[in-house]
Parts: sequence; structure tokens; C-alpha cells
Amino acid sequence: MTREHDAKSTHGLPVRFDSLVGRREEVALIRRLLQSPTRLITITGGAGVGKSRLAVAVAEGLTRSVSGVWHVDVRESGTDVATAVAHRIKVPTEGDPLGAVVRALRKEDALLLLDDADEALPAISPFVDLVLAACPGVRFVATSREPLTSTAQTVVTLDPFRSEDLTATSDAVRLFVDRATAADALFSLDERTLPSVLRICASTGGVPLALELAAAQLQFMDAETLAHRMDDQLETLASAHSPTRSLRTSVQDSWNRCSHAERRVWSDLAVLAAGWDLELGEAMALPGAGGSREAREALRQLIRRSVVHRRRTEDGVRYELLPALREFGAEHAEHAGEARRTFVAAMLTRLHDAEDNWFSSRQPAITRRLRADVPNIRRAVATAAADGSTDDAIELASTASRQAWLIHGSADELTTWLGTALDSGEPSAYWGSVGHAWRAFVFSVTEKPGLARAELRAAAAARDRIPDVDGAVWRDSAAAVLSAEEAADTDDADAVLILQGLMDDLGEEAYRFGRLNSPQRLAARLHALGRWEEGDEVVAAILERGLLVGESFERSFALTARATAKAAAGDLAATDRDARDALVLKRGLDDGVGVAQALELLAEVARERAEPKRGATLLGAASARWREVGAIRMNYPPYFVELAGTERGLRHRLGAESFEKAYAYGAALSEDESIDYALHGVVEAHTRAGVPAAMAASARASVLTPRESQVASYVSDGETNKAIARQLFVSIRTVETHVQNALVKLGLRSRTELAVWYREQSR
Repeated sequence: MTREHDAKSTHGLPVRFDSLVGRREEVALIRRLLQSPTRLITITGGAGVGKSRLAVAVAEGLTRSVSGVWHVDVRESGTDVATAVAHRIKVPTEGDPLGAVVRALRKEDALLLLDDADEALPAISPFVDLVLAACPGVRFVATSREPLTSTAQTVVTLDPFRSEDLTATSDAVRLFVDRATAADALFSLDERTLPSVLRICASTGGVPLALELAAAQLQFMDAETLAHRMDDQLETLASAHSPTRSLRTSVQDSWNRCSHAERRVWSDLAVLAAGWDLELGEAMALPGAGGSREAREALRQLIRRSVVHRRRTEDGVRYELLPALREFGAEHAEHAGEARRTFVAAMLTRLHDAEDNWFSSRQPAITRRLRADVPNIRRAVATAAADGSTDDAIELASTASRQAWLIHGSADELTTWLGTALDSGEPSAYWGSVGHAWRAFVFSVTEKPGLARAELRAAAAARDRIPDVDGAVWRDSAAAVLSAEEAADTDDADAVLILQGLMDDLGEEAYRFGRLNSPQRLAARLHALGRWEEGDEVVAAILERGLLVGESFERSFALTARATAKAAAGDLAATDRDARDALVLKRGLDDGVGVAQALELLAEVARERAEPKRGATLLGAASARWREVGAIRMNYPPYFVELAGTERGLRHRLGAESFEKAYAYGAALSEDESIDYALHGVVEAHTRAGVPAAMAASARASVLTPRESQVASYVSDGETNKAIARQLFVSIRTVETHVQNALVKLGLRSRTELAVWYREQSR
């Protein structure tokens, strides 16, 4: 473009009066791509996620480095993209708009921002490809809910802000507060408003448009009132100034682009809680799509159109409908009953698959899947209960009870969901006996004997209503009730008789470790009676069978239980050996409760061996594991450790100040680091590539753990928590915890001070 046409090279970007909050990493990524051979970047994402705002922010930073930057609103221009671009760069079309654009830009270093490109997808890609071929200095940034068809594009998917585990410094909260103070200059984030603001931001799913519209509502109501109304976002967050700038309008636009089959699948998916995998999504899509291939294609299209949000997690990829899209889908559901029944049936299939294959080499994958499935297990129990499908609700809760809840320490939640299921109607005799038996079992291991006895009576009464006392149904019911009776029995000798009877009845089936864990409990009772040889024979049988099938959890479970018994008997060497062996097996199993228990057992060993610093560090590491899983302490597996005595003895030997320092060090360790420390007495540094040895040594010499030092090094480089999490393959929450721990230990107040401290240490 020649310089006599000054008006044509004027940077034509929308004027924005609001600030860009967050998105630092995304802006940097797109700018880096634009400085590479990449010439077409498509920013995709769902309705209201902030694609246009991000694109403008990127372009604003490039206005001095290129000859021209132009913004073209495709929504306003229609399908004649070439004419719209020609008008925007102010060149006469003379009947050939594409030719005019090419002639004007052939020798220019320019950036064209095509906003809302999905309004003219069929026309956009051919136009872009022709311009890219004819104008080597031109680059494009397009925003669209779905990718273009051009093979030249690089897709950057824009996620919502994080909406879980929010704090006052989270991007979602910062955006809300920024816009809230614009709506009401007297608004402030303080102890009174913070809980409501966190609830509002969480309920939006981190969608910037929803956050901005929510902040605007503070003109009309206070934060607490708004928080209570966020369940109905589509109505609550209507724009006060522009009917076109509302969540409903944005979501309706996405709905209009979908085929009839895609709309049906969208509505059916609205039944699900956030965080489902592709297998569950395809199961939900099947009734509406008509076949497996059609279900996969419909779901793929919804992902492509950014209706279904694809979220990366530490364990893989999960999917969700963001809150406003889920609400809209539910509103437009024409087959809600069928969708709810499909959902319950699909979850039962998944849970039975997990139970049937638990005692196998698939165990780690099953554990990860079930942990991620917990929101949908809850939703399925609630759905079945609300629909009066009492047996299904009990079957869901009881089948998930051990692998999804109990082994992770969520005993109180389990009893709540079992209660919800039992209270939803009149269960059959079999499922009534199983549901009450499970509640009795959990009440026993959490030391609530009165409640356990009441549930046992209800379980026995339901069992006695089963007519065929020789059938498999009665046998399974009787096994559940007997297992609950054993857990409630305080007499070890009586309990052994019950468990031996169960083992005889179940035979090899007892070692499948589905809902019942009779072998471990039998071993624990035998050990408590001092019948060590018999107990060890049972443990050996568990270990042998587990090794043969390649599983780790049940073996670690049995070793932890035996270590507990050995600790009670004062056999420190055996306690130490079994607890260490259990930790080796628990690595990577997502068993925070089991890791915490083994660490506490080793802390007791350290106390007895006069190793107070090690003991205090192990106690701190155990406390971190309990905190991470949010679990309550319970006798599951059989676990009896007088922790108060352990802590009191260690504190006395070390002194209060030294104890707190060692405890804090342990509490800052990650799960892997705490296992390293317990097994080897040191924490493997996992030093990042490129950090000199002297720098790593300096970090190790500080009060920070190696992982905290590693995070501090990234902070000193200006990396965001999100970027650090991606590079270290951990969650953003974990990074935030390490940063906060580092600040507390060093007496610093900000990330900037942490960065300065780290640079000083490296000199």
C-alpha cells in the first residue's frame, strides 16, 4: 500500500474503554505465533468467552510493528467478506472487491482481524487463502466459535477463566470486581462481599461475558441477592443497556447454527454435571442421534462449534456444557425423561464396569476415572431419587460407595447420598437391605455406633423380606448385612467368626474386592487377637492374588492395615517395612488417604526411634494429604493410630519452634515429594532444565522445598500460574499452593517479591 493513501493505513481497531483482565499467556502465545511463519490464527471458543476482546488486545500491541491493522466485523458485513474488507481498508472495489484487496495489500505488512468469522464460514476460508497466496506480508487473526476450513490456520482455543477454588486474586474475580466498580463506584471486595462474589464467579463457569453482565446487575441489587439468583442466569444476566448483549442472545445464536440432531444431543447433555468423558457423552448422544456413528459425529460437531467445552486436566481431557449453555439446553429439552433415564443407566454401566474390573491392572485408570466421575455419580443418584427410581438410586450409591467415596475418605458424603436414595421411595427388599447395610458399615467405621445399630436393624428387616432364602439375591443381601454386622462388632473373636463365615460363603469371589473387603478386615481382626500367623496367611493370599492380576491398591491396603496392627504391638521394624512397601504401591494411585495413613505410621516409627525432625516432617506431609482430599479420619482400612501422642512426643523432643518448622516443610511437599522423603529421607529436586547446579543448591539451602523453589524460578521468569501448571503437569491450584507456601515461609507479600528473592539467590 502506497503512503499517499494515509487514510487507508490508519489503524482501524474498535476503541475499548475497559481494561483487559487476565489473558496474559494467551496474548503472548498469539503474538509469538504471528512472529513465526504462521499467518492465519483462528481464536475459537464458546459464546461470551472473550474471543473478540483478546483479538483486539493482540492487535493493539502490533500497531507500531506493521503498516496497517484493520478490524472487520463479519457479523455486520454479511457473506461478502471481500467487499467488507475493501471498505474497511478504504480502497475502491470497482466491481472486483477481491482484486482490489489483493492489489492494495500485495506489498504490505498488514494484519487483518476478522471478527465473528463464523457468520460467513463458507466465504471466509476461500477469501483468506487467496489473500495469503497473493499477499506474502499479510496475516490474519479470525475469531469464530468453530475453526475455519483453511489448511493455513493455527487454532487457539480460548478457555473460560478458572471457576473452581477461587480466591480474591483469581482472574474471574478480578474481572468481576473491575466491572462491578464501574457499575457501582462504592462497591468493594471485602470480608462481607467476598463469599457472595466467589459464589457468583463460580456459577458463571468463568465466562467473561457472564461475569461482566453479573457485575452490571450490582446497579440493581447487592452481591448477596445476585448470588442467590445465579441459578437462573439466562434471565438474571440480561443486559441492562443492550438486548443484543445478553447471555440468552449469544447462546441462542449457537443454538440456531446447530442441526436438529445436534440440538437434541445438546439438550440431552444438559442432564450431565460438568467434567464428563467422551465415552459418557457418546452414551448420552446415542438416543437422539440414532446410532453410534451418528452419536460420535453429533458430539464432534458440538465440540467443533464450541457448544461443548473441552477442558484439559491433569488426567486427560474432560468435557462440559458451560452453565448458560447447560441451562439453555435444559429449557429446550423435548425428551428430558428419556435423557434422565439414559443418564442413570449409563452411570450404572460405568460403575459396574469399574467394580467388575477393579481387581486388575486397569485399577489406576479406574481410580482416576471414578474420581473425575464423582460429580456425575452425585448427579445420577440425585436424578434417580428425584424421579422416584429408588432402587436405581441405591444401586448407584452402593456400587460407587467403596471406589468412589470410601477409599478417598468421603464417608459422611456417602451416608448422605445413601440416605437420599433410601428416602426417595419404597425400595425393594434387596436394595433396601444393601442400602441400610452400607450406611451401617460407614457409621461403624466412623465411630457412630448408635446410628450403625439403627441401620443394621433396618438392613436385617429388609433382608428377611426376601422370599427365596436359597437364591443368589438372598445370599448377596446376607453378605452385605453380615459385613455391616462385623464392622459394628467390637469383639474381635466374634468378628473373626463372622468374617470366616463370609469368606467360606464367597470363596474366591471374596478376593475380587468389589464392595466388600472381607479379607483385609479378617487379617486385621486376627492380628488384633495376636493370631499373627493366621493373619499373615490372609495378607499373603491378598498380596499373591494382587500380584498375579497386576493390581496395587488392595495390596497397599492390606499392608497399611498390617502396619497399623504391628504399630499397636510395638513391632517398629515390621511397621516401618509394611508402611514403606505400601507407599511404593500407592504412588500414582490417587490414594491420598492411604498415603496420609502410611506417613503417619512412619511418623510414629520416627518418634519411637528418636528421629523427631523426620517424624514432624512426615506428620506435616500427612496433614497436607488429608487437606488435599478433604477427608475425615476413620477406621478404614482398619487403622488405629494415636496421633495426638505421636505429635506430643515429637513436639516435646524438638521444641515448639523446630517442630513447627519441620512440620511446615512437610506440609509443603507434594504427594510424590512426601513419598520420596518417607522412602529415602530426601526429596528429589526435579530441577528444571537450564537451571545451574549452583542455583539449585542455593534453592535447596533455603527454607523452600525443591518444588517450591522450582515454582519460584518460573515466577522469576514472569510465568503465570497457568503456564507453570502446564509445564510441571500439575493443577493450577497446586501451583497457587506452592506460591502461597513460599510467600509465607519467606515472609514475602507478592509474586514480585518472590521473583526478586529468587534472582538474588541465584547470584
